[in-house]
Amino acid sequence: MGELIPFPREPFDHGPSDEDAYRGPVPDIDPAATLYTLREVAYLLDLTCEVTAGYLADGTIRGGLLVGGHWLVWRGQLEAWLDGLPPEGGA
Repeated sequence: MGELIPFPREPFDHGPSDEDAYRGPVPDIDPAATLYTLREVAYLLDLTCEVTAGYLADGTIRGGLLVGGHWLVWRGQLEAWLDGLPPEGGA
C-alpha cells in the first residue's frame, strides 16, 4: 500500500478532480499499524480529508470507526475493500 491510489469523488464519475486531491503534509505511516487515521487514508487515496470523511460516513470506504469525533480505519478492512475495487477504467 505504498502507492497513491486514484479514486473518483463519486463512484461513477469520470475520475478524480484536482480540487479533491490530497494537499496536506505527508503523514508518517507506521508499517505495522492496524489502524489508520483519516489523514493517512486521505493521503493513501489521494483525496482531501473532507472527501475521505464523507466516504467513511456514507460507507463507501469500509472499515471506518468514529471515535471521539475522529475517524480511524482498520487497515485490514481498508486493504480488503481496495482489493475488491474494479481495475481503473473497467469492471
